[in-house]
Amino acid sequence: MDVEVRSTGRDYGHRDLCLFFGYQDPSHFYYVHLGKQADAAANSIFRVDGKPRISIAEKRTQGTPWSEGWHHVRIVRTVQGGLIQVYFDDMKTPAMSAHDPTFTHGRLGVGSFDDTGMFDGLRIRGKG
Repeated sequence: MDVEVRSTGRDYGHRDLCLFFGYQDPSHFYYVHLGKQADAAANSIFRVDGKPRISIAEKRTQGTPWSEGWHHVRIVRTVQGGLIQVYFDDMKTPAMSAHDPTFTHGRLGVGSFDDTGMFDGLRIRGKG
């Protein structure tokens, strides 16, 4: 998944935008929270599996460097093996990574917990 994102919300610690994937139903999905400052509920890869979210990130940055412009975000999934990588502007070094094989398919989505933003140029590539 590749998408151009722009945060238009106020600047504070949990300034965020989110990308959803592997969506099965409202209680079973993955999402990436692109939060300005990392903590237990922000700036990570999360799995929701019939109970409250848990962070599954093995590696993540200390926060998403939001600025007023557009940013390129990429999520790369290798279903076999469960690899999930998230890139933010730098398409060579992942900002976050995890391994989780729970959801092998599902719907995609974009949004935010508390803020406003814009999304453009959503592109999906995969192997059928």
